[in-house]
Amino acid sequence: MKHPDLSREEIQSRLQETEKRLSQTHEELNYLKSIVEHTEDAIVGLDLEGTVLSWNPAAEKLYGFSGDEALGSSVFMMIPPYNSDEISLILAWIKNGERITHYETLRRRKDGSLVNISLSVSPIKDARGRVVGASTISRDITTSKKMELKLQESEEKFRELFNNANDSIFLYPLTSDGTGGQFLEVNDVACHSLGYTRDELLKMTPRDIEVESREEPTLWDLLQEGSATFEAVNLTSDGRQIPVEVSAHIFNLRGEKMVLSILRDITRRKQAEEQLRKSLDEKELLLKEIHHRVKNNLMVISSLLNLQSKYIEDKAARKVFKESQNRARSMALIHSMLYRSTDLKCINFGEYITSLTQELFRTYVIRDNIKLKMDVGNVPLDINTAVPLGLIVNELVSNSLKHAFPHGEDGEISVKFHKANDHYVFQVADTGVGFPEGLDFRKTNSLGMRLVDTLTDQVDGEMELDTNHGTTFTLTFAEEDYGSPLKGDEK
Repeated sequence: MKHPDLSREEIQSRLQETEKRLSQTHEELNYLKSIVEHTEDAIVGLDLEGTVLSWNPAAEKLYGFSGDEALGSSVFMMIPPYNSDEISLILAWIKNGERITHYETLRRRKDGSLVNISLSVSPIKDARGRVVGASTISRDITTSKKMELKLQESEEKFRELFNNANDSIFLYPLTSDGTGGQFLEVNDVACHSLGYTRDELLKMTPRDIEVESREEPTLWDLLQEGSATFEAVNLTSDGRQIPVEVSAHIFNLRGEKMVLSILRDITRRKQAEEQLRKSLDEKELLLKEIHHRVKNNLMVISSLLNLQSKYIEDKAARKVFKESQNRARSMALIHSMLYRSTDLKCINFGEYITSLTQELFRTYVIRDNIKLKMDVGNVPLDINTAVPLGLIVNELVSNSLKHAFPHGEDGEISVKFHKANDHYVFQVADTGVGFPEGLDFRKTNSLGMRLVDTLTDQVDGEMELDTNHGTTFTLTFAEEDYGSPLKGDEK
């Protein structure tokens, strides 16, 4: 039947338009179907009773049910038993026209295993706007949940370590002017140590808790080096000062420079250091007193020998007393120099040789016929080596003064002492008459030379005699490290 108001051409045109719209609609439906079938999210259509009306391939992959198994079945097949009330609540919301977005929950697969999903549910309405069903989109978030759990466990471990560390820990940014910004994080130890709450400390900066010190490196110094360890003093909430050892490290966090400072309370260490310092001061004072008394006693012995020698008429016996007096004075000089020294274990032996030699010259040289030439370095020697070597110096210099110029000839005596590599070289030379030919100084009956031989063995040295031009005694020895803690035991 023809429409009375439309011509055949108009009716045909409208039919073509309708066919075109139907074709476009069909294409759009195919396009939407393709999206649903190829998306990675599970898309399921439900009626208001929870019956499955549509089931895409991603839903089959996620839940394990085929389309034939799922279509017409209840959505409760995917709900864990302990979570059965959840779908009823969701459907109630949908009936009221509400939406659910990114709701995280659990679903059960065909094999009984559980899967973590992010669920979004939207109401489906008919042409009249009535809600007739629900469209659900589910995404598998098992991997992200595992990562989230690991991150949470890692954060919990970090928080546990952070708050249970023995030291105070502070995290704060490095500001543009090179100072520390407001604390971003502090641990429980820091709060307890300084007497502030966490909220109070998070409103403060490093300047608020530190006693200013010129020796403390600036944050710019830390920036150059990257890290530093130094000592500082913290100020508590009640005004007490706590000495701390600071280990600071600068690093980048999201493009911002951060400072992580670990502060260790060193109050006990400082107290122990102070006690040790006092103890060392007391021991140093005691050692000084010992050296002083030993020196005094040796000088008393020297004076007694001098007094006793005045009552002896025999020249040979008086000579023995005189030599013994000089030996006592040579040892007394060592203890006198140690008493005045800041190092109570070592002596500047070059200075000692100079003092002893000059004193021997004043004793033996009556007129200026003998010249003294000194070439000694500032060489420290341990007292265990200095005492026997001092006696050797006394014997060799005295021997040259007494025997090298028997008739008052003019001459020269030279004394040298230096360190060459790991060895020490001590030498006494004179331009006198020379050592008696054919006489072995190691086997002479002279007490002085026998004493020299014995003391040479004591310092583990080698003595050489050269008589080509006068007399030259050269002693070479190697001293153990005078700072070694085993030295006293070995001796």
